[in-house]
Amino acid sequence: MSRARPIVVDNKSYWFDIKQNQRKATAEQLELLAAVEAIALDDLLDEGLSQGQIIARLREALHGELVPPEVMERRLLRKAEAARQPGCRICTPAGDECEGEITRHHFVPRWIMRELDNYVAYAARSRCTIPICVGRHRDLHYRNDDAPKSIIPYLTASERAFGVKLLDELREQHPRIFELISGGSEATYEGQLLRDYAQGEFHRK
Repeated sequence: MSRARPIVVDNKSYWFDIKQNQRKATAEQLELLAAVEAIALDDLLDEGLSQGQIIARLREALHGELVPPEVMERRLLRKAEAARQPGCRICTPAGDECEGEITRHHFVPRWIMRELDNYVAYAARSRCTIPICVGRHRDLHYRNDDAPKSIIPYLTASERAFGVKLLDELREQHPRIFELISGGSEATYEGQLLRDYAQGEFHRK
C-alpha cells in the first residue's frame, strides 16, 4: 500500500509521503496550509511544523484532497502582497534564490515580546520584524536540523539596539523566563538569541 497521499491544487496533484513526519515542511506546504486555514503565514512559521504535522492539518481542514477556489484566491492575494515586500535579508545579499514568499520575521520572538509590560508600544511590525523568505524563516524556527539560528548578521544597527532593549526588559521583568531560555538548547532560535545577547554580539558591527 502506498504511503503517499495527494493534495490537488489548481488541478495539479501534489504527493506527500505520510511517513516523512519529521522532515521539515516545504515552503509550498506552509504557504498552502496558511491559505487553507486562513491564518498568517508568519504565525504558522513560528510553530516550526514538520511535514507530517502540515499534511495532517491540511487533510483535516480540507476534508478531502481538493483545495477550494477561495483558498486559491487567498494564495494569489498573499503572493501579490509578498511581491511588494523588500528582498529577503538572508538570500538577497548572498545572491541565493529565495524559497517561497517573503514573510515578516520577528527577530525577538513575538511570544517573548508579549510577556513584556509595554508590549503594545513595541508591537508594530515595522519596528520588530525583518523580511525573510519562507524557507529561511522556517529554518530559523525548525528545531530538528543544524541550520544556523543566529539572526544577528541580518539586523541593522537600529534593529540590534531595539533587540537589546527588548531582551533587557525581559531580563528585568521576567528573570525566570530569561533564565529558562538561556539554559535551553543553543539549537533553538530563542537559545541562540539569548547566547548572542549574553556574548555581546548585538553590539558588534
